[in-house]
Amino acid sequence: MRVRMRERVVVSAIVAGVFACGGVARAQENGAAVEMVSLTMTVRGRVVNQVTKEPIGRALVTTTGDEYAVMADDRGQFEMKMHKTFPKMLTERTQIINEHFEARKPGFLPMHRVVMVTFASESTAEQHGEVTIPLVPEALIVGHVDVPGTEGEVRIQCELYRRDMEQGRENWHPVGSFTTWADGEFRFSELRAGTYKLITHEQMDRDSLMAMPGAELFGYPPIYYPNTTDFSLASPIELKAGATAKVNLTVERRAYYPVQIPVRNAAGPGGMDVLVYPMGHWGPGWSLGYNPMEQAIVGMLPDGSYTVEAEAMVQTGATGIANFTVRGAPLEGAPLHLVPNTSVTVNVRTEFQHGQTEFERGNAEGAAGVRPVNVGVTLWPMEEFGGRSGRAFAATSVEGTGNRTLVIDNVKPGRYGVSASGDGYVASIESGGSDLMKQPLVVGMGGGVPPIEVTLRDDGAEVSGTVEGMNAEGTPGKTKDSSQFPFICLLPIGQGQRRQVVMLPAWNGTFQLMQVPPGDYLLLAYEEEQRDPPSGDEEFLKKMEGKGKVIHVEAGQKVSVKVKVIAGSEEE
Repeated sequence: MRVRMRERVVVSAIVAGVFACGGVARAQENGAAVEMVSLTMTVRGRVVNQVTKEPIGRALVTTTGDEYAVMADDRGQFEMKMHKTFPKMLTERTQIINEHFEARKPGFLPMHRVVMVTFASESTAEQHGEVTIPLVPEALIVGHVDVPGTEGEVRIQCELYRRDMEQGRENWHPVGSFTTWADGEFRFSELRAGTYKLITHEQMDRDSLMAMPGAELFGYPPIYYPNTTDFSLASPIELKAGATAKVNLTVERRAYYPVQIPVRNAAGPGGMDVLVYPMGHWGPGWSLGYNPMEQAIVGMLPDGSYTVEAEAMVQTGATGIANFTVRGAPLEGAPLHLVPNTSVTVNVRTEFQHGQTEFERGNAEGAAGVRPVNVGVTLWPMEEFGGRSGRAFAATSVEGTGNRTLVIDNVKPGRYGVSASGDGYVASIESGGSDLMKQPLVVGMGGGVPPIEVTLRDDGAEVSGTVEGMNAEGTPGKTKDSSQFPFICLLPIGQGQRRQVVMLPAWNGTFQLMQVPPGDYLLLAYEEEQRDPPSGDEEFLKKMEGKGKVIHVEAGQKVSVKVKVIAGSEEE
């Protein structure tokens, strides 16, 4: 079984009208005949290795929907002729036409990149540049899970987690699973560069399950690479583009015992989301389930102390948390009581310095005589693992308040970061005297939460400038390609400062950022758009300082800067 984690590459070619006429037809538009022309467009390009810059031979290049396809030659070069039909009047002057390409090659990861291809006039049909499609070599994690005392009849499920930085906090997200082959081997392919952790999921020993009633049952608890029982102590696996990491794990056969925990005030026979983990050490890999007929959490676990979290899957949710210990015998735990989840109120205050915003001017007064504002507020879980606290929670407007009062319903207990956006910029986010741009919002079991106060201002700074190292067509000077535009990335600097990362294209090598909140930033210019730029990663910011510009802006200030383009991507 091959684990598929392919990402789709889309290369957008912007072509100025250079066509060869191939035929004429007529179509109807608003009852009038429109003369149509069949045109042939030729696009030439190459597929290269993103890391080594070497050509990639025999890669398959296709257009959207696989309408056209061609195989690159041994030197990575390709030529594709496409037949299109357009109104004749459009072919009589220069037009911009979007065409999307995709390259596929086993052993490589496609990567998003936008390329501009410019053709000369129809009379000369001379191509000024070629489409370059860069592919990143896939990274691999391969290895073996040893199951002592067996001869291949036990196959263990492995799961891989990837490290990301979100709002200055380390977070681990599952990126794929693999059930070992009969010989215990596993293989995670199509991985991009990054930091990973590898675990196994618990699994019952089938032989013990088929034993006589009352016989002792056995299973294999989760193991976290290199062989620990705590996810936080697992060793990170560092991968570079094209690298292969070889790792091995050994699982231990242990006695398992039935567990049953009654659930009080469960909302009927509906479903319930159940999480279980060693007490005080949350980690994936463990499992219990909910039996709606018995209204109880049931399953099997080995000796140890555990925490169970349960959330009723109903419109108005409720959550329960309990600790229990298994000691060499079946356990019927104390009843778990569900407590209704919390609703959080959000109040929005505006301190605009320049009168009404464009949004306000275009809208009538609300029912309460309040001018509406454009604002969005979201709570996102700050736990180390993306799956623990579930989804993010978005605020909805209270009718008649013009978006000045919002509510976030059904919030489960936990620690949350608060992000907001709206007209102008977000100047502050507070709750009960706490600065939520630096501290988490803590939601307890059934407890009230002070309202979140969001302040919007419109006196943000203006940051504009140019990208150095670009030729006349907008291409980084070190390349010979057609006019590719760079991407500007604005990263906030400051411990705990939760500002959004800005990523936008710099058309013709120039850029302008409006309503930038006061503070410190690192400005970077990339040759291509970056995927998931890190937010709040101090180590990354320090490493990249020499490749960009550190700027400080005050309210209302206009700053002009020049920044050098960074070739390639963070994958290298």
